[in-house]
Amino acid sequence: MSLSPCPPPTRRARRAGALMGLTALAPVSAAWAQDATHGQALYQQVIVTGNQSCAASACHGSAPSRNQNKIANGASAYTIANGISGVSQMRFLQGRLTQSDLNDLAAYIAAQTGRTPTYYPVATAPAVSLSSTSVGFGSVTLGLTATQTVTLTNSGNAALSVGTLSSSQSVFTAGSNCPASLAAGANCAISLNFTPALAGSYSGTVALQTNASNSPHTITVSGTGAPAALAQLGWQGGLSTLSFADTTVGQAAAGQTLTLVNTGNASATLTAVLLAGTQAADFTLAGSCASGVSLAPGATCTVTVGFQPSASGARTASLQLTTSDATNPPNVSLTGTGVASPSPAPAPAPSPAPSPAPTPAPTPAPAPAPSPAPAPGTDTNAGGGGCSIGRPDTPLDPVWPALLALSAGVLY
Repeated sequence: MSLSPCPPPTRRARRAGALMGLTALAPVSAAWAQDATHGQALYQQVIVTGNQSCAASACHGSAPSRNQNKIANGASAYTIANGISGVSQMRFLQGRLTQSDLNDLAAYIAAQTGRTPTYYPVATAPAVSLSSTSVGFGSVTLGLTATQTVTLTNSGNAALSVGTLSSSQSVFTAGSNCPASLAAGANCAISLNFTPALAGSYSGTVALQTNASNSPHTITVSGTGAPAALAQLGWQGGLSTLSFADTTVGQAAAGQTLTLVNTGNASATLTAVLLAGTQAADFTLAGSCASGVSLAPGATCTVTVGFQPSASGARTASLQLTTSDATNPPNVSLTGTGVASPSPAPAPAPSPAPSPAPTPAPTPAPAPAPSPAPAPGTDTNAGGGGCSIGRPDTPLDPVWPALLALSAGVLY
């Protein structure tokens, strides 16, 4: 910016310092607190095209400390304003600079030249500055709370009264560590919270009440509720009962295998796999499902149930499984029937001993032929006992053959 547009060489000496010798004018409007850094930028830049800046070598030069063309008088904002209105070569700046700009220029020149600055009166008012006026929470699991922080700064020059925070949606809440009165230049934190109740997209606003202009100050908020990651365990096929065929008491039935599957979107750890019920001892468990086993989404394990009844009749129990981080699968009812062992078949009656073959009756001896009458003159003197006394030349006694035949029948 050029505080004093440099005149042609023939007029430069006459005009030099004209700006800095003018009497201050009364302020015409309020201005903000001075900012020497901003004043330096104004001093060095060209405000209107075709004109030189204050820092041009033909005007005041890049170093105000040299006091070229009495630039040190510019430590007063009033003096700069008088120059703009009273020096024809500077009138192109009229309406281009505010009283706040003039204060900033004076602050810079005073700091460079060691002068005491003079400023326009500064209006005292708080001002709100928010680090963000739009906050997105992204995807948040249902039931959980996401938090983001926005910084509130009092950019004014008076204390800021911090009032209430309110939200247009119940899923968005807000709080802060701000004091009731925030000093000029101080800051504090506003916490914004998002707790989705249902899956879906949400949007709303959070409003802050203060004593600054443009109150309430709003922050746009948005987020999406996402279903919670949860393990879901169940028996494959939706099995809820398991029955065994009739089984002889003391004998083991063939085992039956169940498959447990995790259909959820999070891992689950088994904490117990057990049998319950009055006849639980008649059933057995085996397989890869056991306490401490972890099932990732889509993973499976198996339980093989055995049955060995200890008594006849209906036998029942329940297969139960629990986890620490998932929905437990339903219990499985176990049933079976024990049957008594069949009675042994009676021993067959012994077969009777065969009867001995009957002894054939002896063949009766043929009756002896009658003895012929003795011839006349024959000795008829016969002895007793079947013996006969005869002549030596008498034929064999007929009794003997009969006795011999009878003896043979008895002996053989």
